[in-house]
Amino acid sequence: MGSEKMRAFMCYQYGSPADLVLEEVERPVPKADEVLAKAESISLNAGDWHVVRGDPFVVKLMFGLGKPRDPILGFDFAGRVAAVGSDVKDFKPGDEVFGYLNLGAFAEYTCKPETEFVKKPSSMSFEQAAALPTAGGAALIAARDLTQVKAGQKVLIIGACGGVGSFCTQIVKSMGAHVTAVCSTSNVNMAKELGADEVFDYKKEDICKSGKAFDVILDNGLFRSMLDYRQIMNPAGSTYLLIGGATNRFFPALAMSPFVSMFNKKKMKICSGDPGPAILKDLAELFEAGKMKPAIKKRYTFEQLPEGLIYLE
Repeated sequence: MGSEKMRAFMCYQYGSPADLVLEEVERPVPKADEVLAKAESISLNAGDWHVVRGDPFVVKLMFGLGKPRDPILGFDFAGRVAAVGSDVKDFKPGDEVFGYLNLGAFAEYTCKPETEFVKKPSSMSFEQAAALPTAGGAALIAARDLTQVKAGQKVLIIGACGGVGSFCTQIVKSMGAHVTAVCSTSNVNMAKELGADEVFDYKKEDICKSGKAFDVILDNGLFRSMLDYRQIMNPAGSTYLLIGGATNRFFPALAMSPFVSMFNKKKMKICSGDPGPAILKDLAELFEAGKMKPAIKKRYTFEQLPEGLIYLE
């Protein structure tokens, strides 16, 4: 098996997605605790192009200062098990799996410890499975674990139709909360289809001047200062959670959030946490229960992967 080949996009230096090189490389051989899986679908998220670019600088601290330590990037994967190591207990060849990988998804095969995979439900397509880990995981961590949304609460979701936002809208609605979505004119109908009770078109209305009060705000865009939202937070107790946004605003918000939450009941937090196997299994259960599904906007062939990253930028 060691002499067999596969194609992979190699990132030898940080820069433009157009600089990724599609090469034929050695197909990995699974170690005792590893699973070799053939890719059926992968998904792209903002985090992928940040790693390709090496921007912001913290990315280089995480993945390699001068160049990526692992030239095969990519996180979200779905595929079929091709081979397993001698110590693997939970998987066998032919099993359909998905996972959030510690890099390595931008290839025809990936070889990772079995702890990075979970079994894919038969009712879920490979496309749907690949779209779950990063975006769905962030949404579930945000709504359930970090803000602990409860039935009957009023929840505002900014960027409600984006990758993470579309999952937030569905998951929060499934928890019994009243969902107000903020999105662009072109996405108003989509927000309603995702389950939003109210929709604000940010091109026509300023939610911060609405006079409403929310128990939880999930911000997927950071299109304005996080401080602007304090005027629409429930003074009796509420939480604003920043999930993602432009780096020039994200890091000032990260530094500011602990201080603006002191001595009051309006808490401002930053989302953190990786979608490990337990999170992925919970997402699969939500999918099977019909409570959420991925909103896939664009599809690319494997060879078009750099184009997909450029589109995300």
